[in-house]
Amino acid sequence: MAVAHSGDSARNRRRVAVVGAGISGLTAALRLDLLGYEVELVEAAGILGGRFGLDKLGDRQVMTGGKNIGRRYHTFRWFTSELGADAYESFGYNASRIKDGQILTLDSERRSQTLKNIRRMGSARDFARMAAMAARIRADERNRFLGSRYFSGVSRRHDHAPLSSFFGREMTDMLVRPMVIRNNGAEPDEVYPGTFGTNLAMLMDHYDQLAGGIQPVLDAFAKRVPVRLGATVEGLEVRDGRVTGLRVSEAGAPARTSDYDGVVLATPAYATAEIVRSARPALARRLSDVNYFPSTVVLVEYDRPVFGHDVRALAMDDGPCSNAGSYGMEERHIVRYTYSGREGRLTDLSPENIGRLTGEAEERLVTYLGAPRAERVNLLVKHWKAAYSGYLPHHAGFLAEVRESVAGVAGLELAGDYIQGVSIEACARTGRAAAGRLAAHLTSPSAPARAAV
Repeated sequence: MAVAHSGDSARNRRRVAVVGAGISGLTAALRLDLLGYEVELVEAAGILGGRFGLDKLGDRQVMTGGKNIGRRYHTFRWFTSELGADAYESFGYNASRIKDGQILTLDSERRSQTLKNIRRMGSARDFARMAAMAARIRADERNRFLGSRYFSGVSRRHDHAPLSSFFGREMTDMLVRPMVIRNNGAEPDEVYPGTFGTNLAMLMDHYDQLAGGIQPVLDAFAKRVPVRLGATVEGLEVRDGRVTGLRVSEAGAPARTSDYDGVVLATPAYATAEIVRSARPALARRLSDVNYFPSTVVLVEYDRPVFGHDVRALAMDDGPCSNAGSYGMEERHIVRYTYSGREGRLTDLSPENIGRLTGEAEERLVTYLGAPRAERVNLLVKHWKAAYSGYLPHHAGFLAEVRESVAGVAGLELAGDYIQGVSIEACARTGRAAAGRLAAHLTSPSAPARAAV
């Protein structure tokens, strides 16, 4: 339900900034706007959307980043609904592996067969262990996100070793590795058991896509909330233990101070670290510990469908391409090749190398799936140096340290992919929660008003 503006309240018209135009920042800014605050969204890039990765494939607008919306993504769906976009079309969850020459598909539309295929991907012990985790996730929504009580217990007991040691080799190679590469851009030896609930939860959902894409949502947002694009935040202004503003550089000019009564930093951990470094160096050092991994996405439009209805994505582990999948359920002539994981951390993005790697991935689809040798019509490359968060061992302890440090700066709140997880829903939840905490602070009697200019 929409929250009514309370514009007549002088207190609520305090000026606040949200830094970062990914879904964490967008959600925080919308929530604060609905609560009646004077909100400004500050973004270093030239467009909104963050790792939605908006771009053009030929004449067609596409999303090179996250675009699949789970049925349990309640916060994200609230966000789009508030901005007039609530038309979704089914995409499902469809991913396949090859074992002993046979295709094993995990499909949200075929639960029974998916369960049988998972049983074939590892030992009975590993299947039972994963099933027990899945039961915990079904029983308590909080287990879908970082820092839950159950997975904090898993972390205390098992984060002395990476996830690669938690399950047997077969289950790790067949199921766990594709999951963590897809969600974190990491290998199983680079993440830890205490964060695995975020991966497993994403396997257990059914997915839709916005019928019109994310651009109409962003357009509606920009009409509602003032946005400063191309504005890099260089530091946080803190006086007497409370936030008073931000140092912002625009178009390469020297940074100038903008005054705010409160700030939400909705940026990745490494970017947040740089913003708070001068004001809170200890917090910056801790945030800098969070692991991030790169990714390259190559979108190719072909002259005919490459995938069929039943198999729409294939995870690979015999080269730098970690996954190839159709762009949409009915757009199987557009293929998304993802290069992530240890072998997929590309440094040579030249057209020649991208063409060679794409050709190798195409041959694998022909060999494994019998895909046609289609002709390329358009090709687009998108590279992120820090595409995914891989979190930390004992991540719940890290989150507690960050909360304690942030509590010492009145008017500062954090949101982002390292707080509840990398999924679109997890990021949206952190943005909405940060906005709620900031609003609670600003409406408390102890919160001083910003000096009139």
